[in-house]
Amino acid sequence: MRSWMNTYNWRGPCSWVIGLAMVAMLVFYGGQAILADGRTGPVTLVVYAFSTQEEALTQRIFPEFEQAWEARTGRELVIEGIFGPSGVLAGQINLGAPADVALLSNSRHVNWLKVGRQVSARTEPVAVCQTPLVIVTRPGNPANIATFGDLAQPGLRLIHADPRSSGAGEWAILAEYGSAFLTAGDRVAARQQVTDIWQNVRLLAPSARAMLTLFELGAGDAFVTYEQDARLAVDRGIPLEIVVPSETIMAQHMAVLVDANLTIVERPVAREFVDFLAGEAGRDCYDGYHLRPDASGRDIAAPFTVDDLGGWSQAYAELVEDLWQADIEPRLNLEPAYQLLNSGDD
Repeated sequence: MRSWMNTYNWRGPCSWVIGLAMVAMLVFYGGQAILADGRTGPVTLVVYAFSTQEEALTQRIFPEFEQAWEARTGRELVIEGIFGPSGVLAGQINLGAPADVALLSNSRHVNWLKVGRQVSARTEPVAVCQTPLVIVTRPGNPANIATFGDLAQPGLRLIHADPRSSGAGEWAILAEYGSAFLTAGDRVAARQQVTDIWQNVRLLAPSARAMLTLFELGAGDAFVTYEQDARLAVDRGIPLEIVVPSETIMAQHMAVLVDANLTIVERPVAREFVDFLAGEAGRDCYDGYHLRPDASGRDIAAPFTVDDLGGWSQAYAELVEDLWQADIEPRLNLEPAYQLLNSGDD
């Protein structure tokens, strides 16, 4: 090696050309090895999803997609699921959490990821499933609740998902407002209905799933949540009654690729996974977990969507920021959780 090297004047004018050529060869063969490993080694996909999706994803969707993908490619695929409140997950991803795919409660949380440059402005989220907002109350419906307006009756103790962390909390405010506004066309009366309902809120929960757990433990008389989560609770034998108001909003849940985290190997797998969620196979899986394939709400008298309220940007600014954060939240009459749990046994 030394005699070969000595035949060249490494300090001469062409030495840098030879050096670059050798570096290029190393990079080429090293890159080929990496790509070969990327084509044959196991692939891991990290999916961040809001809390009520855990059963559908872990029990059926993840295993079915892994099996189908492995059968087609001959490679091992491992999907890791991280679950929590939708708004919290979006914040974590913006801070660098390693999500490859995000399944979030609403499109506004996807926009957070675009603002945080985790999702490209060109990337479009995909609506993968829908569920109406319903009211959950105690068996027998002792307060005779039929509409969102009935939640304002004196003496009720309500639990509510926190709009600061939970997509369910945001959707619930839209349901409480829209059910009145789209019936009578009176914005002032609709805002008053939301204010009156929140006068009965005694406990905030960080997510829809946490709210259900508190109710199961005895807290509160009623709460607003996704139909899907309420029906899953019935499947598990939790004693409750579901009220589907004749005017309610259809919550649309979104999946999106987290562009900032995807490698060249992971991106096609992530894209196939989102296509699976939105396709016939995903719809079949979701149907077994009480999620709906579209926002028609055919069995509901007057279903509506966020578009009927001007879209997420307008609805959030008017109802969450201007009404809830500025006017309602400062005057909340919350109670300690232990007190509500004790009173629930009376």
